[in-house]
Amino acid sequence: MVKKIILNADDLGFSLGVNEAILNANRDGYLSHASLMANTKYFDHAISEVIPNCPSLKVGVHVNLTCASPLFSQNLLSIKGELKNTFITLLFRRKTKKVLQHLEQEIELQILKIKNAGINISHIDGHEHVHIIPSINKIVRKLANKHNILRVREINENIFESYQFNGRTASFANVIKLFLLKFLSLFNENSREIGFYSMLNTCEINSTNLFAFLQKSKNYSVVEVMVHPGILSIDSAEYFESLNERFATFLKDGHRKSEYGLCFDKRFENFKNCDLI
Repeated sequence: MVKKIILNADDLGFSLGVNEAILNANRDGYLSHASLMANTKYFDHAISEVIPNCPSLKVGVHVNLTCASPLFSQNLLSIKGELKNTFITLLFRRKTKKVLQHLEQEIELQILKIKNAGINISHIDGHEHVHIIPSINKIVRKLANKHNILRVREINENIFESYQFNGRTASFANVIKLFLLKFLSLFNENSREIGFYSMLNTCEINSTNLFAFLQKSKNYSVVEVMVHPGILSIDSAEYFESLNERFATFLKDGHRKSEYGLCFDKRFENFKNCDLI
């Protein structure tokens, strides 16, 4: 049985609906951590309206290389002043010395923007898991050490155990995603101290699978549960139109509401928050 959990919401700063969901889920629910995007439209709103009203919320860096404007203006990874990468294009992009330098400059600027906003950074992870790409993971870990960030998210998810609890509801795409991330993780520095839940139900976490896992898992005593809560009605149609279609579709998906509701499930009271990291 899992003894402690990190209930972490990704994408803080991505939209007003995401920000409001995280605010409510921490203040009135069981959300303990959130990962903040430094280069998105609602970063300032998160800094001024969400984090000050969530004194117990631990905030990390959600490294974003796949959307919005780069903070490093000369970034080779941007097209016409916008990051339009995908995990796959970043994975297979030739990592010349200059590309690696630009990656490091962009990631460090994102860290510094959050740090300079007065945030005591709890952890670091990546939007669409880009920080798992080995060349990027090396940079992330180097900068985490430099800026005294204690935890880098690891995809410590046992494939066989995960399939036992989540295989029934897993999409083929998420099965492939889990195998790919587990393979790439072999080339990264991993402590394997904190488990992860659940790539097989990425962005589609449901309470039935989750609590069965938490009650019966035998692999980790501490597990990070990644959720993507959102409140659709708060965001404007104009904002959705300004986004790449795949991100607009993601934010409109009904699972944002269900994952938001999950953050208030009283069964979380059976598990302790891992509040040390």
